[in-house]
Amino acid sequence: MRWATVLLPALAAAALGAAPRADAGDRYYYLGYGVVQVIDGATDTIVADIPVKGAVRNVDLSADRKYLYVTSNRHLVHKVDLAQNRVVATADVKGDGWDRVMYGFVLAPDGKTAYGAFMSRRAENGEAIVGRPVVAQFALDTGRIVRSVEVPWGVAHLVGAREGRTIYAFGQDLYTIDTTGPDLRIVATQPILDKGMNMLPFWDYTFDNGGVASMNYYTATAMGVMLVDQKTGAIEDLVLKGDPAMAYSVVLAPDRKRAWAVMDDLTEIDLARKTYVRSVPVAEGTCYGVNVSSDGRKVYVAGGGSTLTVYDAKTLRPLKVLQMASDGMDLRRISF
Repeated sequence: MRWATVLLPALAAAALGAAPRADAGDRYYYLGYGVVQVIDGATDTIVADIPVKGAVRNVDLSADRKYLYVTSNRHLVHKVDLAQNRVVATADVKGDGWDRVMYGFVLAPDGKTAYGAFMSRRAENGEAIVGRPVVAQFALDTGRIVRSVEVPWGVAHLVGAREGRTIYAFGQDLYTIDTTGPDLRIVATQPILDKGMNMLPFWDYTFDNGGVASMNYYTATAMGVMLVDQKTGAIEDLVLKGDPAMAYSVVLAPDRKRAWAVMDDLTEIDLARKTYVRSVPVAEGTCYGVNVSSDGRKVYVAGGGSTLTVYDAKTLRPLKVLQMASDGMDLRRISF
């Protein structure tokens, strides 16, 4: 399936091209409730607990790879120093009389601002006034809104592309937002729900995948994987053959030819052939997050419960189970 305003060949080269170096030092960041826990990929042990306020949801990595920006409680943005494993600054997007809730988050290239998908409300004369949903650019130090554009209801996730010149906003449709002018503008709308696609655009693993966002969706008969190349903005839509596996999230293997998906089962996917390879039930039950080591030898499953399980990617046998401090929503990897 092709999307009208994007090019597939460039993405195919990026998504299915050369693998990252296998000797990178991996760190995994478990997004829990009130804490981000750091796991050393060499020993698969917890090496740091980073306290944050509330439930952690969205994250993005700074261009210099020194800071991880973590959102929590849908309105706080924490700047985490990766060398020190601690929060060094926190901004609150609530302000100017509005109670804002953020459902998507992506850093801007300037390193000083970010974009969020917001719903908002405020009290006026004893009544609740509900604001229109917007995608807005805001200052990372103060949380102050710089500019915004109204979007339809239901936008739940953002992916940045083309060096920040484009923001993809995922909701009932896919909205392409141009950021290059003085105002944010929706320049294209591509159907999602009307095409029978039920999408889960909450886990994208963009920096884990080396700049390619990966998200799964369902039709009445199949599961698909949508890939977004941050560099080019190209989108590829891979409809998998066979009875659909059930998955919350999907991450690319380092060879970019395979992927791993998770929900009740851990499933390996052949992206080139668009087929399922094998699967194994997840011992913990339903899980939200999945990741893979930079050498492709280990697969990590977490979220939905308070454990993290490390699997051998060749045999799919559990290698280790870690007891985490809380339930979690996701697991992200940074290779140093």
